[in-house]
Amino acid sequence: MEIKTYLNTTKEEVESKSFNIWIGISLGNKYFTKENIKKYILWALENTKEDVVILIADKIHAINYQIRNKYTKERAMQVALRKGQEIKQSVSKIIKQLPEKKQNKIHILLWNNIENDPDYKSIKNIIFNEFKVNPIFHKRIVEISKENMKFKFTEEEFEKLSFYVLNELPLFIKGVKYNKKVYNLIPYPGLGKIDYLTIDLLEGKSFPELTKKLKVENKTAILEAYVD
Repeated sequence: MEIKTYLNTTKEEVESKSFNIWIGISLGNKYFTKENIKKYILWALENTKEDVVILIADKIHAINYQIRNKYTKERAMQVALRKGQEIKQSVSKIIKQLPEKKQNKIHILLWNNIENDPDYKSIKNIIFNEFKVNPIFHKRIVEISKENMKFKFTEEEFEKLSFYVLNELPLFIKGVKYNKKVYNLIPYPGLGKIDYLTIDLLEGKSFPELTKKLKVENKTAILEAYVD
């Protein structure tokens, strides 16, 4: 694995297995081929503290289908959930090729497996409220939704696309919680504005009052990581 950037951590911390690792798979990211997913999993197994979570961002991707593909809300959700199941099956096949001891350390999650966690819901509610009442924070989130966007949308459509960011951000701030464990390091192919906003919020630079409300206790880290 080629790691180009360490955010909120160091090479030494990662190599000493200081974190439980989660791998976020975005439905729209073509970098996540079967071969690349396998390489991320193998790297994560070698560097995680205990277990590895693979989180497939299926449900929240529906908003992208709705705005980008002009699907109805119902069809967008159906397509997102179906695509999520397809990826889950593909990842399951990859894991079954591994020794049983390693298989037992990997947990494949869909969005509905994490969205009802009390900590996630609490952070999400705080972030959504800030989006409503703080125009500067609102603008920062919308800018994230515009990043690398090849299509032209109205401001109203970009605001709707921001819901993907708002749902995802709590995981970057506090990590993924599953079976009483916190997975707080994510390797991802490329960094974006959401990653730097995350570090900003953790350090309390631009939005100190929001940082206080979030009450971040566990250190979370982000890696810009590419397969060899």
